[in-house]
Amino acid sequence: MPTLQNGEKKLKDLRESNIALVINLMRKFGICSRAELSKASGLVQSTITSIIDSLIKAGIVIETGSLVGGRGRRSIGIRLNAEKLIVLGIRVTRSSYTLAIIDIFGELKNLEKHSITKDLEDPSVFECILEDASFFLLKNDQKPVGVGMALPGPYLINEDTSLFLTNQGWKSFTFTKKFESRLHLPVFVEQDSNVGAMGEWWFGNSEIGQGTKVFVSTGDGVGAGIVVDGKIQRGALGAAGEIGHMSINFEGPQCQCGNKGCLELYCSEKAILKEAKCLSKPILDFESLVTEYRTGNSAVTEIVNRAAEMFGIGIANIAYLFNPGVVVVGGSYKKLGDSFLDQVNLTVRRHIYPLFYQNIGLQFSALEHDSCLIGIAAVVFDRLLKKPSFLLDH
Repeated sequence: MPTLQNGEKKLKDLRESNIALVINLMRKFGICSRAELSKASGLVQSTITSIIDSLIKAGIVIETGSLVGGRGRRSIGIRLNAEKLIVLGIRVTRSSYTLAIIDIFGELKNLEKHSITKDLEDPSVFECILEDASFFLLKNDQKPVGVGMALPGPYLINEDTSLFLTNQGWKSFTFTKKFESRLHLPVFVEQDSNVGAMGEWWFGNSEIGQGTKVFVSTGDGVGAGIVVDGKIQRGALGAAGEIGHMSINFEGPQCQCGNKGCLELYCSEKAILKEAKCLSKPILDFESLVTEYRTGNSAVTEIVNRAAEMFGIGIANIAYLFNPGVVVVGGSYKKLGDSFLDQVNLTVRRHIYPLFYQNIGLQFSALEHDSCLIGIAAVVFDRLLKKPSFLLDH
């Protein structure tokens, strides 16, 4: 027989769920009325009024003045307070880290980038990140509701450790606990491709690919984030999506992961530059390579086209594994432009069943900023909205 305590818990959980629903709808609507929220959510007007009143009291929602609705009826407009709903984003790559304040709409408020001059294996690197993050918040006088960190994969979410850091000094380093103890805020850590996937789901083109969307991050390595119905697909260890370590050549070169012929050995930024440095006129950085490619350098075009073919094989495998509605490509490959994507598309078309090809969209990220940076806001708010009363009490 249900107890009063159980009944109260169910009511509390229901209210939490309703608050999360309302905040998510307001995030999508922008300025709206209480009546519009009631209609879109299916919640009765009195429930909406109660929720909005509590959100206004907490400073999460603000009124914007009169709106004219159907039949000339006037109502009071409301919107989320983007100044209140902000997070601290920390985006880490092997060569740099970026600190940013990002609001619930994916807008960047403040940003600064730091180079990593030491090997990322050095534990002092993350001590520097912690110190810089603390100072960044202090000097910008910001009070975020949480902190999100995007790390190179594989990141084992259940262990709160990263496999990309193999030095003995990292064995006992747990990111969430360490950063929470210093920043005194809830901290959420994800591998970068998952963050990018959530960024595309929340802030990208909502008209295509919803259901199953895959984001492929390109740069030092190649990784994929898979989102199904708004939820990250992490796998047993939390490290799903490591497509860069799919073998596409069993007799290929040895990868640091222990496998042979891994995808990223053929089509990562590092792999492309390795070939470009061997040209008669060596190209030493990716920006220069992009310039040469765009101006029609035949030797560079040959290198990039080979990488595009290998990358296309990786995308074809994704198509069969996850059957996504869209694959969004982010990271350094965006700089190569549409001609590169056309080459990838040709390979995908050759390697998958026609019906699969007809029902998959392949595109570059259309977001103005790095998906793996602004996606941090999506990750943090997605987690906080599981218990939105935290936002009311913050």
